[in-house]
Formats: sequence, C-alpha cells, structure tokens
Amino acid sequence: MDDSEFLRRMRERIEQSTGRDVELSLGGEGEFSVDLEARVPKIVLGKDALLYAGRARMLMQFAILCLKERRQVSEDEFLWFLQRN
Repeated sequence: MDDSEFLRRMRERIEQSTGRDVELSLGGEGEFSVDLEARVPKIVLGKDALLYAGRARMLMQFAILCLKERRQVSEDEFLWFLQRN
C-alpha cells in the first residue's frame, strides 16, 4: 500500500470512529498534533507513522479520543483509556 492509500484509510477510520470529517496530513518526523479549533479538525502525523504501524495506531487512537472528547487529552488520560479497552 502506498503512503496516500495508507493516509486515506487512516482518515476514513478516524472519521468512522468519531462521526466527524477530518483533515489528515503528514508533517516532519516525530511530529503529531490535533487542531480542534478549525472548522474541520486537522491532524498532523509525522512521517515516522508510515514506517511504524504501532506508532500509527497509537496516534490514531489518541486523535480519536481527542475528537470524541472535543478537547486535548493528557497522556495520563490516554493511557487510562487504553487500559480500559
């Protein structure tokens, strides 16, 4: 699967999980952000997410939790969320 296909599928999965449209793009290595202020939330993943599937899944789950909560969540909240599921 090429990078654009991977990002498209990831965006679709985030949208399906949250019921919201999102804009997903690639940033620099190690970069990650979720901008909830925009009309359409913007998620930026680092290029390393394309190389490491586990990192991509973690970042996707973090973004989904932020979108569902409609706020930035802390790392502790995210870890608690992962433990529950």
